[in-house]
Amino acid sequence: MSVDFRENSCILIPAYNASAFIGATLEGILAKMPAERVSVIDDGSSDGTRDRADRAGVTCLRHDSNQGKGSALMTGLLWARDQGWRWAVTMDADGQHSPEDLESFWKAPVAGDTALVVGRRGLRGSPMPWHRRFSNYLTTRMISGLAGKPVYDAQCGFRMYRLDTLGAAGFPRHGRFEWESQALVLAGRKGFSIVPVDIATVYTDNGSHMRLLLDSLRFLKMYWRLAWTP
Repeated sequence: MSVDFRENSCILIPAYNASAFIGATLEGILAKMPAERVSVIDDGSSDGTRDRADRAGVTCLRHDSNQGKGSALMTGLLWARDQGWRWAVTMDADGQHSPEDLESFWKAPVAGDTALVVGRRGLRGSPMPWHRRFSNYLTTRMISGLAGKPVYDAQCGFRMYRLDTLGAAGFPRHGRFEWESQALVLAGRKGFSIVPVDIATVYTDNGSHMRLLLDSLRFLKMYWRLAWTP
């Protein structure tokens, strides 16, 4: 089924100390979606992230302290559901997702059991460093195995969530970078379908708040816990 979900969706942007680049990200998004349907979730930033969001005229939800990307996403998703939206598109604050690809999400061929639409980047020949491409390939295979179905691009944060499935899918209320992989596993295990849409591979040098060792350990802990949980 291909339906234009533009009028039934909002856009959520989790952000942490993103003042240097969130202005440009919002400018591109606001060319596609009115400000009243865009929300920045400021995850305890200590810079001007909130000021940038306020100047752009979008809603800014705020955590008093940094709680992690997964926690910020759930704050945004629950807010969007309470606002009455049916779908929420999530985009990273650092400019690695092209607003031009929003059309692909809004017109995704979803089914009645679809919980997630996932952006699928073309990794071959992409500007992404080889170690990031390999990591994405490996984790996508690992998460697909746990979910019992293909998840297409486990590390891509450009997604569209069906909001009335949040409770049924059992998404955790809190989490950090591992949360997005866990959401794919839980949705797949609950019998929901996961639909891919092809998106541009954009790679910027805006830095990452991911702490390689600590967040890798969190991912592995999540993976083994789910591997031993039917």
